[in-house]
Amino acid sequence: MNNYFKTILVAALTTFSLMVNAATLSLVGTTSYDANGFKGEISQVLNITEFVPGASEGFHVSKPNPTAMSAAHVQTALSATGSSFVVTDFFKTDDPATNTLNTSSLGLAFSGFLMKYGTTTLIGLFNTPISSLDFLTHDDKDVSHIAYFTTSVSEVPLPAALWLFAPVLIGFMAFRRRLSR
Repeated sequence: MNNYFKTILVAALTTFSLMVNAATLSLVGTTSYDANGFKGEISQVLNITEFVPGASEGFHVSKPNPTAMSAAHVQTALSATGSSFVVTDFFKTDDPATNTLNTSSLGLAFSGFLMKYGTTTLIGLFNTPISSLDFLTHDDKDVSHIAYFTTSVSEVPLPAALWLFAPVLIGFMAFRRRLSR
């Protein structure tokens, strides 16, 4: 009988440690930013789907200043990582009542999500826009506000040198064709 209780206790402790480990952020690539009146450190979150299910990419902003991140602040932080996402249509909700965000009744879809609790802010980005999300809090701390936003990928313009170089290449190809005849 005593071994039975030890087995249950070991199983319970194992389950608890797995749950604690699942709530730990896995961070890489910390980058500091200080631009446009916004500063902080942003890191990529490898296990973002544990906190923001379905997110394809995630970021952790530690102690942002100012603490309530705006669209411009999120954009500054994402740009510091080299992300090509452009933040648009930023909507913030203070003190959410539940861990569910559903904008389908409003006819809105979003491709970015932000949640802030304590001094931590998590940002999740989605490949395709969604209208409903059940999110998890970190270490069971209360979420002070959430925001959802749409994103687009900024187009990289072709450099002027490419436009000048293309006719030269075509000329070389024509010259080579003439020489081979």
